[in-house]
Amino acid sequence: MTVALFVAGRAVALPKVASARPAIKLTDGWERELDLAKTTIPVIVIYEDKDDGNQNQTLKDELAALDKSIGYRKQILQLIVVDLTPYNYWPARGMAKNEIQKWSNKVGMILYYDFTDTARATLGFTKAQSNVVLYDKAGAVQFAFAGALPTDKRKELADLIRANMATLTPPPAAP
Repeated sequence: MTVALFVAGRAVALPKVASARPAIKLTDGWERELDLAKTTIPVIVIYEDKDDGNQNQTLKDELAALDKSIGYRKQILQLIVVDLTPYNYWPARGMAKNEIQKWSNKVGMILYYDFTDTARATLGFTKAQSNVVLYDKAGAVQFAFAGALPTDKRKELADLIRANMATLTPPPAAP
């Protein structure tokens, strides 16, 4: 289920708050699949293409700082999915996968790709915008935004991350 918003004169579709996370398998640069339907912890998905990758750089920097301060990535899965539809042909596809591997290593997170636009469409994301969605542990949308997140929306997302951590069982202590 999606809700239509009008931004800058064009329709924008986003997942509606409280709607269910769709079942979808995402693939990383090493051809490993992640089945979102089997995820039982909160998930943050950031979906970007080559032209809007810097649109939410401030958010990504703030999320990295938040993770350093509270370690939320130990309990909340953060995914970055890259729209690679312009590279869905030989030999560009193989080179794009290599770049996904390289960037995964560089940023210290596994990046997933979308060569066919299936992930964007299934997740209900807006094309040509950075999309950010937070799903709770039950798979319900808690936050959805397309475009550059203003300060108040970044704060709202950080507050929701903290609230989700409060509902989770703490990870086991190191011996």
